[in-house]
Amino acid sequence: MSIENFNAAEWLATVTSCGYHVRAAGCVVTISRNFTPGDMSAFTDCDMVGPSFLDRLPTTSPGSTWGTDGGSVGGYSAVKHGCYTLNRSGISKRVVSQLAKLLHAGAVREYRAHVPA
Repeated sequence: MSIENFNAAEWLATVTSCGYHVRAAGCVVTISRNFTPGDMSAFTDCDMVGPSFLDRLPTTSPGSTWGTDGGSVGGYSAVKHGCYTLNRSGISKRVVSQLAKLLHAGAVREYRAHVPA
C-alpha cells in the first residue's frame, strides 16, 4: 500500500478493536496482545492475524519482522507467558509519526476521562 493511500486512524482502530496494543517509534511498529498463559488457540489466533496487520503498513526501506511468533523459540515464550509481541522495521517514518500522534492523543483523552474535574 502506498503512503498516500494509507489511513493510520483506520488501521489503528482495526488493530486495537482486535485486542492488540500498538507502539510506534523510529521506523518500528510493535503490536502486542495478552492472553491466558498456555492457551494455544489464542496464540494461534495471534500468530495468524498479527503478521497481516503489520504487512498492511507502508515501508520505505527493507525491514524485518521479529517477535514471539510461532516460527521461533519466541513462540514458546509467548504461550508460556501469555503475551504475543510482533515488531516490524522499515516502516515509513511518516506512517510511524502518524501512528505515534494518534496513540498519544488517545492516551491524553483516556487520562482526561479518568481525572476528576
